[in-house]
Amino acid sequence: MIAQSSFNHKHKIIYDNSVLEFQIIRSQRRRKTNEILIEYGNVSVRTSTSSSLKEIESLVSKKAKWIFQKIKEQDNPDASINIPVYQNNSTLPYLGKNYGLRIIGHNSNLLNFTNDGFVIYTNRRNVKRIYEQWLTDMAYPIISPIIVKYSKLLNVSPKKILLKKLKSRWGSATYRNIINLNIHLLKAPLDVIEYVVLHELSHLIERNHSKRFWKIVSDHMSDYKIKIRWLKVNGPYII
Repeated sequence: MIAQSSFNHKHKIIYDNSVLEFQIIRSQRRRKTNEILIEYGNVSVRTSTSSSLKEIESLVSKKAKWIFQKIKEQDNPDASINIPVYQNNSTLPYLGKNYGLRIIGHNSNLLNFTNDGFVIYTNRRNVKRIYEQWLTDMAYPIISPIIVKYSKLLNVSPKKILLKKLKSRWGSATYRNIINLNIHLLKAPLDVIEYVVLHELSHLIERNHSKRFWKIVSDHMSDYKIKIRWLKVNGPYII
């Protein structure tokens, strides 16, 4: 059960001569871990019922530079992806497109997806969890053929492919030849997903971002810089 929050009342601090407004959402379920969320320029802090206003203001002050940067990124007019807000009649991204979202109050926790968009049968607080689980379920069937394609082209054999919900990277390649890929990539176009897969598999040949590495990438995807640009512009909206 979520305790009454101060969501309707905005708090503010002064940072570098600028006013930073934020809302506080308190929960009885949350312990001491605080989470800062930024959606369409609105800043909220999810915290426990025991955190004092002074503690929260101190946290926001420490993160102020990062918060302003994120707000600036979300204002990027070149972005093609809408930030998910998980509300009825909003949108959810999938394979580079924004699809309409309908939320129908129900206890079945089901998700239906068609070309017309998403319909999720649940209450609002479960929408994000159900959507991200659906992305996880969809990830391997979509990404697996891409991995097979570029593994053959590069003549490499990844030991294992792990699909994870990562917060700060699209993928990685370990020295044990294990490839980690972010399930949030399912929000990007297929050609961008291909670039990330190619990028990480190329690291099985060249571990560093050397000239040789980028030569390998460009030999198999001449327009890879366009994919990097897409990720740079839209990344803050989908990760």
